[in-house]
Amino acid sequence: MGMNRPKSDKWPPYKPTRHVLIKREDHRFARPFQGFVVDWKRTGKKWEALVVFMDERVDGMPLVQTWFPIEQLMPCHPDPNPRRDEWF
Repeated sequence: MGMNRPKSDKWPPYKPTRHVLIKREDHRFARPFQGFVVDWKRTGKKWEALVVFMDERVDGMPLVQTWFPIEQLMPCHPDPNPRRDEWF
């Protein structure tokens, strides 16, 4: 038996996903931040998400937690089973 795991030995996909891209408002062509949704709340008829992300605009890239309207977020669907050469 080889050292590689069988193809049927996989992690299930994340449902629901909590990984998001945050659309930047400082420049429309700026690369979005990567974030992780911690909580949800409803404000009136709209939803907001509490997101943790690293602010790449600031020296030291501090970890920031703030509320974003869902219109500013785009869900990401990471594959928990990447091919070995796609890890980093």
